[in-house]
Amino acid sequence: MTRRPLNPLFWTLAQIGSRVRSSAPAGVEDPPLQLPDPTTLRVPTRHGDVDVLVQRPAQPQSWTSKHPPVVVHLHGGGFVNRNPAQDRHIARHLAAHLGAVVLLPDYDTAPTVHYPVAEEEAVDVVDWATAAGEEHGWDGQRLVLSGVSAGAKLSLNTCQQLHQAGRPRPLAAVLVVPVTDAVRTDRTSPTARPAISPLVQRFVGWAYFPDTARRREPLASPRLDPSLSEAMPPTLVLTAEHDTLATEGGELADVLRAGDVEVVHHQYPGVDHGFIGDDTALATVRDALERMVTFFRPHLGEPDAGENTTTRQTPPAAASDS
Repeated sequence: MTRRPLNPLFWTLAQIGSRVRSSAPAGVEDPPLQLPDPTTLRVPTRHGDVDVLVQRPAQPQSWTSKHPPVVVHLHGGGFVNRNPAQDRHIARHLAAHLGAVVLLPDYDTAPTVHYPVAEEEAVDVVDWATAAGEEHGWDGQRLVLSGVSAGAKLSLNTCQQLHQAGRPRPLAAVLVVPVTDAVRTDRTSPTARPAISPLVQRFVGWAYFPDTARRREPLASPRLDPSLSEAMPPTLVLTAEHDTLATEGGELADVLRAGDVEVVHHQYPGVDHGFIGDDTALATVRDALERMVTFFRPHLGEPDAGENTTTRQTPPAAASDS
């Protein structure tokens, strides 16, 4: 196992970061959604069992298949924070408005583990979700991926691994503020104090990618994967103007589009990396959630006319869409 170089500051940050439990933003649901409480399943992976939070829709939808589709959503946290409940607002919105079952894996993070444990656990959970649908009440053949930040990278990584193994890819993916390069630690932002500062970038590298030579592997840095577009399904990329990762998110959309992948890219003006969980920017959060639903729906197939999904609003068009 690669040993991290001694860095007392980073070690302290890792201990704190691994214990932080961020909450989903309050006030996103207006009015509040009526959904069942989430449950937890234990899912086997090559690195041991992981807990998966399961958010189900309020009642069965009139989908043409026997069971509703499934969304595997991977949370962010710089590969250090392991708290899938921070994205419960995303899971609840997708469950209510897509009529889908949403799975939120509690994958392992630094400092307990390092690359590529989370990447391998993510694809193992997706393999399990595909195979276990009949047992647990979802259609594993109608599976889509979403992820935020580190979780967006894990969504990319899952598609890479499925492609390499010759297995079917998800039907669609949504990547919110994705990180695609484990090598760089010098990203800058138009704002003076960005959330993902160079210090944070160096910390993440130290904590989760201690073997610097391996940071150039395509699984560590999907940006360096020459066959990435071959692995990806239709993809929605959401970036933030003040995020230091915004440039590589835009580059990712361009690369996929050049590889004939169906891509929609939208950049939100005036916000930073954590906007999807920011309760001071609820209009932006709601818009992002609606864009996710709007993008996923045609790739999952419309429910029959008798659907019971909550009334949806189409997100407004924006000049920054591409």
